[in-house]
Amino acid sequence: MATPRFTFGAEDRLKGRAAFSEVHAGRTRRESGPLLVYALPNRLERLRLGLSVGRRCGNAVRRNRLKRLLRETFRRNRASWPVGYDLLVVARPHEELDLAGYATHLETAIRFLDETWRKRSRRTETSKADDPSPPPA
Repeated sequence: MATPRFTFGAEDRLKGRAAFSEVHAGRTRRESGPLLVYALPNRLERLRLGLSVGRRCGNAVRRNRLKRLLRETFRRNRASWPVGYDLLVVARPHEELDLAGYATHLETAIRFLDETWRKRSRRTETSKADDPSPPPA
C-alpha cells in the first residue's frame, strides 16, 4: 500500500469561480457545526478542496488562519476519506476550533455526502436497467 501524501499542491485545489459555481450548483450539501460542505463527483482519484470564508468570520488575519486550519485538516485526514469529489467548504462565523474539531466536522459531512452520491448513482443505474426503451443508436 502506498504511503499517504501529506502535501497540498495545486492539483488538490479547487480553483476559479466556474469550479466553485459548478460544485455549488450540484445542490448536494451537508452542514456540520460551523461548516457547510458541498460535494460533486469529479471522476478523479483524489479529493479537491475549495474554501469560502466570508468577512462575517472576522478580519483578514482571522479568515486566513481559519483557511490554514481547514487546509491542514484536509491535508492530514484526506487519506481516510472517500475520494473522487470536489469539495467546497463554506465557513460560518464561529469560535475557532482545534484541528480535531474541524476534522470531525469535515469527516461527518464528507461521509454523508459520499453516501448521498452513492445512493443517487444506484438509483440512476436501477432506473436505466428498468427502462424498456432501446438504447440510442
